[in-house]
Amino acid sequence: MRVVFCGNPEFAVPVLDRLLTSRHSVVAAVASPDKPRGRGRKLSPLPVKERALAARIPVMQPVSLRDAEFLSDVRALDPDCLVVVAFRILPRELFALPRLGSFNVHPSLLPRGRGPAPIRWTLLRGERETGVTIIRLSETVDGGDILRQERTAVGDDEDFGSLHDRLAQTGAGLLLEVLDAFESGTPPEPMPQDETQVTTAPKLRAADFELDWNRSAHELNHHIRALSPFPGAATRWNGGRFKILQAEIATSIPDVRPSQVQADPKGGLVVGTGQGALKLKRVQAEGKRVMTVEEFLRGRPSIPDCLGE
Repeated sequence: MRVVFCGNPEFAVPVLDRLLTSRHSVVAAVASPDKPRGRGRKLSPLPVKERALAARIPVMQPVSLRDAEFLSDVRALDPDCLVVVAFRILPRELFALPRLGSFNVHPSLLPRGRGPAPIRWTLLRGERETGVTIIRLSETVDGGDILRQERTAVGDDEDFGSLHDRLAQTGAGLLLEVLDAFESGTPPEPMPQDETQVTTAPKLRAADFELDWNRSAHELNHHIRALSPFPGAATRWNGGRFKILQAEIATSIPDVRPSQVQADPKGGLVVGTGQGALKLKRVQAEGKRVMTVEEFLRGRPSIPDCLGE
């Protein structure tokens, strides 16, 4: 099958890689315009564009997905389908253009987790199960008919980084199953989504990165896992920004109030919460590298009484 691939971030790269090693032909990649990155704010390509150029695939970067010249160029490629992974909202003029329409790889068990940040919200909500869904694009964002879905348990210690990488690989395999089925003439039976089961996964704001020590230890641990390894759940330490990248529920709960810090007799630090306590494991002080709490505490004769100040 002739495929036009639409995507931007790292999550989309394993899907593109799997397509490139399949019998299907990626005739072009569509990516957003280059963005300023780094301290110098130099314009840099997004991961999908970098991978496509390395594989010598033509790359289109339209400012508007409704641009007449862009749509004409896609039509001239005569694609059987568009594959969309972590991209932008496609207008009907584009997603309905190919013979078979457009397929989206979404890292949630739709209709749960509609929106741009499903993996983070899976962890924030403490959900025990997630998965990947392949849908056919429709006018409703993330609301198209389900073509394939695969479930998986969320590991107790999984964070955004590890779950992201695992679901990207799952999505790559699941997409190929769908494309192979269409090519063989036995496409999967589309299943409408149950609108009564919809949950949303909106983009997180900067304020969402801050830890509220009045919440329970379990909620805070979910929060930390959802933001690790980047951008990192944040609080304050002696007036500076302090990121917590890994923690665990303290099994022997000391008598500490929310945000109060206490040295753990077995090593490390314990912080009080609204219910229970957290033992910190990996942290990053402002301007420093990520390190274990034991590394961080070396050479520090004292610790603050509270975090968040």
